[in-house]
Amino acid sequence: MTSRPASFRSLKVLESSHSRRALNLFARGGCLLMLASGAARANEPEAPEAPVQAEAPAPGDAAPADDAVWGEEALAQVELPASMTDAARTLEEAPVVVCSGSLHQAYRPGLLLTTPRSSAQRESLQFSGCPVNDGVEMVAVGMETQHLKRATCIGGTGGASTATVTWSNGERSSVALERVASVVDGGMQVFTSEGTIGSGRHAGHGVRLVTAVPTLTTLAACVQPSGLTANMGVAMLTVLDLPTVLDMPAGRQ
Repeated sequence: MTSRPASFRSLKVLESSHSRRALNLFARGGCLLMLASGAARANEPEAPEAPVQAEAPAPGDAAPADDAVWGEEALAQVELPASMTDAARTLEEAPVVVCSGSLHQAYRPGLLLTTPRSSAQRESLQFSGCPVNDGVEMVAVGMETQHLKRATCIGGTGGASTATVTWSNGERSSVALERVASVVDGGMQVFTSEGTIGSGRHAGHGVRLVTAVPTLTTLAACVQPSGLTANMGVAMLTVLDLPTVLDMPAGRQ
């Protein structure tokens, strides 16, 4: 495995203010990984701090739009969850690739706090940097659309899914994911999914996807008449340098 730093760069599709705030936040986590792996050079300039955000208007000043993206202000304020900043543990797993970036979610119709409804969930990930890589970096991950039944903001969102990873050299990988954990860590709701790359680059290797969205602003959106229709957060996807259980010789599983 070869580990080398990759400059945090903005992609054309991520030039909105929402995404830049998420990428600034996740740049901090990426720097931890680079420092732990010895890849950060001492003479490199420090990453600029995220700009200070203006105070949010008082409740009642303006009604949020139905397509408002929640989580923007909170992402500029909160610290990354410990599961995304534990660089030492991540590197002990000898990963092939670790990439960080932004998460975008959309629900149609929007999710309500406690009233169940069917909704189509769409998620996409865009990566700003891969501090650990084998010379090829992830560019984006497209998740299949999930059709949720009787879902609410506090339960029944997400589960088993498939995703397509696009790499910087043009290759693609098909990934099967299963959600294994959902916890509150500080001001973030953290979701962990694990699975296997079924085909394409790194086929047969295990993957871990960790995503996080701000808790309070997500719940605030859920009590709006339109519900939670769009949200944003941060994401880290790790390709493990280990074969999957199915690839192990008989008797060693």
